Amino acid sequence: MSPGVVETGGGLWIRRKVFHMAVGLTFLLSIISFDRTRWFFLAVLGLGLVLTFLMEKRPIRVLNWFLSRYDKTTDVIPGQGPITFFTGVLLAWFVFGGDAAALGVAALMFGDPMAYVMGKSIGGPSLPWNGRKTVSGSLSFAVVTTVVVSVVWGPITGIVTGIAGALAESLPLPNRVLTDDNVIIPVMVAAVVFVTSLFYPPIL
Repeated sequence: MSPGVVETGGGLWIRRKVFHMAVGLTFLLSIISFDRTRWFFLAVLGLGLVLTFLMEKRPIRVLNWFLSRYDKTTDVIPGQGPITFFTGVLLAWFVFGGDAAALGVAALMFGDPMAYVMGKSIGGPSLPWNGRKTVSGSLSFAVVTTVVVSVVWGPITGIVTGIAGALAESLPLPNRVLTDDNVIIPVMVAAVVFVTSLFYPPIL
């Protein structure tokens, strides 16, 4: 779900976020403990893509029941949430390394839910370039991401990452798999952390 987007269906949102945070925590523990598990997750993603292709041709009852409790009506493929989550994290992990990818996952886990809560509770004006997102939601995403990254990489990297991640996420991109928030957020955060770390090393 996009930072600052206010959408109906609180139960659906809670289920999706609990599931995403559980998957995100699994990724974080894996990144920290054993880098080679990325190949396992890549295999899981491949299996998921095959199942998604099959489900578009013929329903699979058990998977359809599960996805009916988590998929949004705007999703363009079955299981878009898990597929894009794995895609975004693995892209960040393979391209920018485990340390940067871990912070990308953390931003997705904590910045995104906080942005939704603040955008819905505070409201306020929408972004000029994207009427579906609020200023309060995007600012919340930027602040939380800044704090998370700053703990490990210091305030300069944290601030740059928070701003860049929020701006990139706020673009009114089409609803496609590779432009989904679950892909954009971890990849953008990991990329900025990787680049700025060349000049400002981690503090932990």
